Amino acid sequence: MQAAYGGNPTRLYLAQRINSASSEELVAMLLEGAQRFLLEAVKAIHAKDLRTKARHLQRVSEIMQKLLGMLNPEGDRTLVDKLHGIYIWWIKEMFEGSRHNRPEQIERVVRQMEAMRSGWTELAARQGREGQGQSESRSAAQFSVEGLVG
Repeated sequence: MQAAYGGNPTRLYLAQRINSASSEELVAMLLEGAQRFLLEAVKAIHAKDLRTKARHLQRVSEIMQKLLGMLNPEGDRTLVDKLHGIYIWWIKEMFEGSRHNRPEQIERVVRQMEAMRSGWTELAARQGREGQGQSESRSAAQFSVEGLVG
């Protein structure tokens, strides 16, 4: 299996972590990655490195598309709609902050992502504690609170 990841132990670890994660853990990981790339974009703005800024913002855009795609249309419509609105607003803010070279606008999105990521992390931990002793065959979708993510 390690050969499939070019012998890179970090990539192997990340692949194993992703494959064993619940939906809530995946959302938290995606938000963490988005935060990391946004902070790199902020550094690139300060350095006036347009190419690096664009590359990092493209990665965040891909993550946001993944998060949007993970929303469960069969779940609680009010909550799903709110999350959808937040994700779309973050994308707009991120690109507007980039276009006008306003790192503070991007940093505001990073702080909001951190608050949401913390909530998903806590939810995953709580569900992990509740799931101890129960059947290991339960799917990640069954752990999704009110069907927000599937």
